[in-house]
Amino acid sequence: MKKILFINNQLGGGGAERVLILIANHLANNEEYSVSILSLHKTKQKYDIDNKVIVNEIDSGDNGTLKIISTIRKNILEVKPDIVISFEYHMNMKVILATIGMKKLKIIISERNDPAKKGGKFPLKQLRNLLYKKADCLICQTPDAKKYFPYGIQKKSVIIPNPIKNDLPYAKQENTKKEIVNFCRLEPQKNLKLLIDAFYEFSREYDDYILSIYGDGSLRNELESYIIQLGIQNEVNLYHALPNIHEKIKDAMMFVSSSDFEGLSNSMIEAMAIGLPVICTDCPCGGARMVIENAVNGLLVPIKDKEKMVEAMKRIASDENFAKMLAVESIKIRDLLATDKIISTWEKVIG
Repeated sequence: MKKILFINNQLGGGGAERVLILIANHLANNEEYSVSILSLHKTKQKYDIDNKVIVNEIDSGDNGTLKIISTIRKNILEVKPDIVISFEYHMNMKVILATIGMKKLKIIISERNDPAKKGGKFPLKQLRNLLYKKADCLICQTPDAKKYFPYGIQKKSVIIPNPIKNDLPYAKQENTKKEIVNFCRLEPQKNLKLLIDAFYEFSREYDDYILSIYGDGSLRNELESYIIQLGIQNEVNLYHALPNIHEKIKDAMMFVSSSDFEGLSNSMIEAMAIGLPVICTDCPCGGARMVIENAVNGLLVPIKDKEKMVEAMKRIASDENFAKMLAVESIKIRDLLATDKIISTWEKVIG
């Protein structure tokens, strides 16, 4: 039985955590593996973790980098895993430093965002490249993310997209709400002001629509004030993140993502799998264009382009047959990114 230790910053809130737990849960139900997770921060809300997964949450608080690296090393020595898997560049770097001298340990690291935007500035970029050479394998979500790294790192990199949960609901085919939805972290990367501005313009012609955004993050107060400033607080709802988010959005007319950059957006692929017409910015590092064929199973618009986003929203709202065609085609992503298929690729990397 191989002992696998996943290491991440926390176990709730973001797409990286959701994917990590989904993979850990599936591996834990395979008799070939014993699965543990080390989380460096405690969270009140967690994604559902299988009881076969051993979880160790440490409240590292504001501990400095060296203290966190020491904590990771201590836990690895206690667990004695055969394989360590870490998610996100900052944790990848700490794990590699924590495992110096552990020659029999296989180290798999995973980039979950656009590496040019997260960790891509001097001197962090140079340090990351130096440390990544010491890993056995780098998992990237998109070809563009893989190409970003030097050739020596690319040679031991594998592209594995995010899996889609098996139990997602299906969208209603009739009597959908005149509602536009998004669910994400409320952070600058998501450029939610673009979505709000686009809705503001869209609603001048389609005044019976509402916009609902679900999520938590550092920009909540700023976005609430901005909505009031535009005078559309009765048309725009800013909800907290919900565990049953997919049930909440399945009756919507469309899903719109306005991000300036992403890895492979979980909310985007889940909205597609539910069967919602999807509009997404064609942002780096190429996750959207990897799964969306424009005007076939979704619509791609340039980043930071309000006019093109409004145009796409109007196209879906004005053409019921086109919207239905997008929905029917988007559901096919369930087979492309089926959990079993993605987990099988992970198992090949784990070896």
